[in-house]
Amino acid sequence: MFLKNRKYYLLLIPVLSIVGTLKAFSFPWSFDMWIQPSILPYEEPVIYPDLSVSTTGLRIKPLPREDFENITINPVPATEESLANGEKLYNRYCFACHGMEGLGDGPVIKRGFYPLNLTTPGVIARTDGYIYAYIRYGGKVMMPSYRESITSEGAWDVVNYVRKLQGNPVKETAADEPPANTETPATEDTEQEKAE
Repeated sequence: MFLKNRKYYLLLIPVLSIVGTLKAFSFPWSFDMWIQPSILPYEEPVIYPDLSVSTTGLRIKPLPREDFENITINPVPATEESLANGEKLYNRYCFACHGMEGLGDGPVIKRGFYPLNLTTPGVIARTDGYIYAYIRYGGKVMMPSYRESITSEGAWDVVNYVRKLQGNPVKETAADEPPANTETPATEDTEQEKAE
């Protein structure tokens, strides 16, 4: 009898293989890593809830972007320590797109992205605050915000390092005239005013 129905048994083997494979992918753990809460590329991180207080007691909600774009001179002096920290942060977060020398030739160009060359005259002409705002708030087209990864002070250090890549690092001391903004521009995370 087996020999008579052998062709049916042979046909049954691929059918059972396909059905068994489909069943294996239907288990919930097959897709655990695909369906989960996560931040997608170019998506802003979750905003802090209203009335929340940070563990350091510093301001959570950032100041408007324009407050920083108008700062012409970096309030953090371009000391060796600042430049070293800026280089470390640049290599960690900026190198992949902008390249080692800031020429926009980082490894992402192999994926079809063409980042900005930081040494062009247009970028050199931008204010230090404008570059800072791009780091902390993100670009208007593709660059994501690094506010969750780079502190305010670290962003100013990256600005110093970018100026060094451009061939014109800012002087060792901040400019004599204070910026137009009366608040301390060195950090947007300043302490909130104490209760009277």
